[in-house]
Amino acid sequence: MLGRIAHATTTSPAPGQSAPNGAPEPGAATAQRRRRGAVAAILSLAVITGLLAMMATWVRRQALDTGNWTSTSSRLLADQRIQRAVGAYMVDTLFTNVDVPGELRNALPAQFAGLAGPAAAGLHGLADRAAPQLLARPRVQDAWRLANQNAHAQLIRILNGGGAVVSTANGEVVLNLHNLVTQLASTLGIEEQVAAARAKLGPGTRAKIRGAAQQRLGVTLPPAAGQIVVMRAKQLKTAQDIANAIKSLSIVFTVLSFGLFALAIWLARGWRRIALRSTGWCFFGLGVAVLLIRRVAGDSIVDALVRNESVRPAAHDAWAIGTSLLRAIALAFVIYGLLIVVAAWLSGPSRPALSTRQALAPSLRDHPVRVYGAAGLAYLLVIAWGPTPAFRHLIPVLIIAALLVLGIELLRRQAAREFPDARAGDGMHNLRAWVDRRRGGGLALKS
Repeated sequence: MLGRIAHATTTSPAPGQSAPNGAPEPGAATAQRRRRGAVAAILSLAVITGLLAMMATWVRRQALDTGNWTSTSSRLLADQRIQRAVGAYMVDTLFTNVDVPGELRNALPAQFAGLAGPAAAGLHGLADRAAPQLLARPRVQDAWRLANQNAHAQLIRILNGGGAVVSTANGEVVLNLHNLVTQLASTLGIEEQVAAARAKLGPGTRAKIRGAAQQRLGVTLPPAAGQIVVMRAKQLKTAQDIANAIKSLSIVFTVLSFGLFALAIWLARGWRRIALRSTGWCFFGLGVAVLLIRRVAGDSIVDALVRNESVRPAAHDAWAIGTSLLRAIALAFVIYGLLIVVAAWLSGPSRPALSTRQALAPSLRDHPVRVYGAAGLAYLLVIAWGPTPAFRHLIPVLIIAALLVLGIELLRRQAAREFPDARAGDGMHNLRAWVDRRRGGGLALKS
């Protein structure tokens, strides 16, 4: 896409820079090549900064925005594969805390004590089925969503302590699943045994919990049963510094990238349409590149971090959900790029573009209020639809609206210059004449 810039030509040389035979003078040609090379270099730098801006924006919106974090967390727990993986961890925690065969052996008559083992195995299978069902309940889903929302909102104050769900006990930021484990025990009717086991839980039993769950899930679990260590307290300062850097880089790279694209178009005097078209293809290429990176990186990261084959489907789902916002940003760039390419084509010298401008010229000239009103109504419908993340934020909505008004005005002026005498129906008449000529040519060839 950038190679076209270096080889682009204008329809006529600038005034005062033509040789007697109409060709550009050597000095003018050299200056023109340098300008095209500078534009190509600026577009290349804009693509690089644009890629960094997309990644930084994704991290900022995904990890540092409470609304997006809550939505993503809810989608994670709503996924059936993730429910099975988390449910397996809860079941391992429950049955390692409680000696279920021993409890059954004590509760059964002596002649039926031998059935304690098979009954415990059956209860374990029942728990494997009940745990995902528990996690799928609306009440549990709501509790999970609220817990993540509150935890994320209070993350900046986590050094001063926390609540029942997130705390900094023993120097660790902990996500506590004890309540979910308790609900699972209540479903199975062994909540009293779980409570008693927790009261006398020692380091040796905790090690057994970690070993059993690690073998089942293929991941390393924290020492406390039912608790997942999110972050060490000593890591919070580093995390805060990184968060502040991500916020700044997201803004800086975004402004820098769009500024470079605008500078490249401004410098391309005499062939700005070509530079605009190249900008559109750059947007399109950025979106496609990020989509490919997301796909390839996801497979590599999951395969590297998750060794247990039974857990990999859940890990792939977690990656897909966690990077869904990045996918939305990439698709937005693809859409914007194609729209820019279409806009550059519409203002170009091709026959279809000329015919389109001629057909639109009467309405653009005589009924500008209707044109802007129709465009505004269409834009409001797009905002209500919200196909990309930009349409859910005020500033991008206003910027896109301003660009839409600018594009319509430029098209209106261009059509007025090219077709000052155009009348309604001229476009359809020209189309019919072209069809008749094609039909006549076809009949001539047959005869």
